[in-house]
Amino acid sequence: MINKAAIAGKPSKNIMKRIFIALTGLVLLASACNQNRPQQNNVTIENNTTAGFDVNKLAQFVKTSTDPQTLEKAINNPANQINNLDLDKDGNIDYLKVQESDNNKLKVIDDVSNSESVTVASINVSPDNSSNTADLNIQGNPSYVGYNNYYHSSFTFTDFLLMSYLLRPHSYYMPMYHYGYYPSYYTRTRTYTTFRPTTSSAMSSRTSTRSSLSNPSRSQRSFGARSSSSVRSGGFGSRSSGSRSGFGRSRGGFGRRR
Repeated sequence: MINKAAIAGKPSKNIMKRIFIALTGLVLLASACNQNRPQQNNVTIENNTTAGFDVNKLAQFVKTSTDPQTLEKAINNPANQINNLDLDKDGNIDYLKVQESDNNKLKVIDDVSNSESVTVASINVSPDNSSNTADLNIQGNPSYVGYNNYYHSSFTFTDFLLMSYLLRPHSYYMPMYHYGYYPSYYTRTRTYTTFRPTTSSAMSSRTSTRSSLSNPSRSQRSFGARSSSSVRSGGFGSRSSGSRSGFGRSRGGFGRRR
């Protein structure tokens, strides 16, 4: 006697088997597509970044550096432990450049990406020729340098080596380096897990109203695109009208891409 129920059940089992195979294939295809999807390299800069820059140590090297290029090299020397910023989140300490923005004014800048830059600290030197002394004021970006973000002290010209550079006629120093392109002396270094900025009696907490830390409503982050028109291949830009004329020194050196 023929079992009609068994005959009727065979097509149902075949259909279910085919549906299972089709669903399995779709799951595997979707998984492969997700693996081949290009990675996004968008950089998000957070305003609660742990203090990763030492303004107090920066001041000591501003005092003893003979020019902005020497200062830039000192900042990026891991042995000095001035900088521990990793704003592009690649696990390595960012390269910071020094830019001469105006008479007796320097900026320490972090190129976070090809299109975004952050001013980490602004340096302002006020010389007094009558007493041969100079006031040094450094305003750090609180988002990246921590609570003690302001430095103020005075030095004699003989103790302040950078004054010789600032007071003589020269062209503004504009570094040729940028995100992904660095000087040959720069080596990629992993961030320190125990980095702690130092302090001194010259340090205090202060909110800046200067343009370098503009937009306080956005956690005092200062972004700006690089202006390539003002940069010369030698690394020095020309002064604006009314400033001292002269020719700047350009130290030779070749950069390398990371």
